Amino acid sequence: MTRALILSGGGARGAFQVGVMKYLDEMGWKPDLVCGTSVGTVNAAAYGTGMPIDRLIQLWRIYHRKTVFTVTPSTLMRSLGSRIRFTAMSDSRKMKRLFLDNIDIAALQRSKTDIFISALNMQTGQVTFFGKRVLSIEHLMAACAIPGFFPWQMINGRPYWDAGMMVNTPIMPALRRGAKEIIVVLLSPVGAFSHKLPRTPRDVAELAFEHFLAGSYTMALPDTSWQVNPTADVYETPLSGSPQLQLACGDARIMVVAPTRMLGFKSLLNFSVHQADTLISEGYNNAAIQLKPFFRKPT
Repeated sequence: MTRALILSGGGARGAFQVGVMKYLDEMGWKPDLVCGTSVGTVNAAAYGTGMPIDRLIQLWRIYHRKTVFTVTPSTLMRSLGSRIRFTAMSDSRKMKRLFLDNIDIAALQRSKTDIFISALNMQTGQVTFFGKRVLSIEHLMAACAIPGFFPWQMINGRPYWDAGMMVNTPIMPALRRGAKEIIVVLLSPVGAFSHKLPRTPRDVAELAFEHFLAGSYTMALPDTSWQVNPTADVYETPLSGSPQLQLACGDARIMVVAPTRMLGFKSLLNFSVHQADTLISEGYNNAAIQLKPFFRKPT
């Protein structure tokens, strides 16, 4: 295996990934493996079916929030206030219809590209990576079942939901399978860039959440400090794309594409055409800049 594309979770921010995928398509870079978590699952599955990138862009522009999920004040209060039986804030019928209308499971299973999606066993806390040959609509729904927001899904008698809490950036399958070129698409600037200190309570909350989104990826990276000095008193994880990271990963060349600005809480559930267009454009432009060293021709 040579090339892998890793797609993080991040709700409506997933439009950013589509812009990156458009750039990669234009550059002729085709992955041998695509692995996604949460919304990254949607884009990974679409790629696996052979969906043209322009069709995927159109999909992101068509499906606004009300066609994906519905949360009313009454369902929100009922979900939060119930002491008898849990009720998800939104049912998953609209999400299921989205998958049924747009994801050809048979084509996905036949894909020449290895596709993996992640889901979390909610009882054991174990993350499971499901490969293309076993995938079904229920697997996709489980991978996108945000805890509390959508109902979990039963797969082979086991309850699964969104694995974003444990492995929001699922790089493990690529590392385990020996990929030599890995492009990671983060949906948070944290982990890729240094940031100013927060000034307001909202800034603090947003930065903490961004750390949560990036945390699983950061901790999955090899510990370069240990390799450099096993007797040191202080260890720290490397920034994405740093020379220390490349040293630790040996033959694997890892490049990261990420937003350069804080996107805020609202962006997670903002499925508007305006945000989709904005993030697709940013994803494309950021990829062109941040992947320039990756595609630079040797002199």
